Amino acid sequence: MTAPEPIPIFELSDLTQIAGNKVILDIPRLSFEMGKIYCLYGPNGAGKTTLFEILTLLRPPARGKVVFKGKEVYPDIAGFAELRSQVTLVQQDPLLFDTTVERNVDYGLRVRKCARNMRRERVKECLSLVGLDGFQKRKARTLSGGEAQRVAIARALAAKPDVLLLDEFSANVDQTNRHLLESLIFKIRAQLGTTIIFTTHYLDQAYRIADEVLHMFRGKIVPAPMRNLFHGIIKQVDGHARFSNEHIQLDVISSYEGLASIALPSEVITISKQPFESSMRNHFQGHITHIIDAGNHIDLKVLAGESFNVTITKASFHEMGLQPGMPVYINFKAAAVEIYES
Repeated sequence: MTAPEPIPIFELSDLTQIAGNKVILDIPRLSFEMGKIYCLYGPNGAGKTTLFEILTLLRPPARGKVVFKGKEVYPDIAGFAELRSQVTLVQQDPLLFDTTVERNVDYGLRVRKCARNMRRERVKECLSLVGLDGFQKRKARTLSGGEAQRVAIARALAAKPDVLLLDEFSANVDQTNRHLLESLIFKIRAQLGTTIIFTTHYLDQAYRIADEVLHMFRGKIVPAPMRNLFHGIIKQVDGHARFSNEHIQLDVISSYEGLASIALPSEVITISKQPFESSMRNHFQGHITHIIDAGNHIDLKVLAGESFNVTITKASFHEMGLQPGMPVYINFKAAAVEIYES
């Protein structure tokens, strides 16, 4: 007998959010499974924070339906109270109360009028989970950035939420604390079974931690991350469409004129050590700033007006003998540039 399909913890359908006269979120259908780790990845303005606001109903959508654990919470509010008690958001810069760590972590329990002994036990459990047991009497204002973030997560976990939302949880901490926080996400899921949804600007972090990475761009879920994303204006010049901003000018294929964003897949860029003769219309000289071993390929960052991400095979990398700081040329077709009209 086939086991029944698990009920998603969140189901979203026909979701739209509007700011002014502009659609800032447009998601026809999206669901999150219980106990999984998800990442929302995309540039600033992609809609990640807006989606978090809708998942917590801090800001209801302009249109659409939100279902939490099988109960509709918007536009019907049958499951609204359950959502509010079981979904917790930790902001990028969490605000801690100017008191002790213990009083911060047990705040939600005090609001729920839980007994003191139970609060102390729960605070100890949560601080132990985040590696800060013994910090109970420390003043919150004396904590480092990484410690403050872990206290905020402990405070969120004190109420035993089913879903933990982490908005740019490691953006303002050093590398040591970033690794601690990443390990903490796995511990929370393993020990508590919590569904975790986080946002990040680090693509390697997204794929290192999440069971599923959802790429967002301009309020939509897109199939792949937007690489080499630049903002500027397109003009028609001598029968050709030309994109430009204060750093770069390049040819594109479009009949459009006006403000636009462009994206260029890192795999379509050809790199050479000498000027490259071909039918490609875009050629730029720059230098290598970063070399990243990405497993089965090499990711380069080349500064050529803008900073370009370039993906090449390991064989090509070794054959060319590329080194940081080395001058190189990047080349790509006008047709390879993806255009997003503003």
